[in-house]
Amino acid sequence: DNEKIHGHYKKIILPFESLVRIVTIGKSDRLVLVTVNLHGTMISGELVSIENFHTNMKSAMLENVNQKDDPEGYEPIRDAMHILENVKIMDENNNFNFDYFCIKDAKIHRPGVERITIPFWIGKLESIDGFFIGTL
Repeated sequence: DNEKIHGHYKKIILPFESLVRIVTIGKSDRLVLVTVNLHGTMISGELVSIENFHTNMKSAMLENVNQKDDPEGYEPIRDAMHILENVKIMDENNNFNFDYFCIKDAKIHRPGVERITIPFWIGKLESIDGFFIGTL
């Protein structure tokens, strides 16, 4: 039903995408705390840019790889992390080249399951069923 899909986009996806754009383009120091609903699973945390995720993930993985005893064996991972630095997330007109969002220090709440926290969680914008500003 196209009308239902269009309504969902206008009511949920477009406003949330606007927050993602603000976080990515605005480079604000202010925290944007959100909770998203994905098919009944609630995920709360700080909305951060994909660039923030790339930077943190790269440094964490490189730190881990550099502590290994066999540096040559981990060279492909090190190379992949350097390539990650060059991944373009926006084009020259500040248009998104992706349709994902990232939540840092994500707390995942599922009915009947103990809450878990993970450093980063990435989701597709089109997958969210709802959201609110703030955390659980």
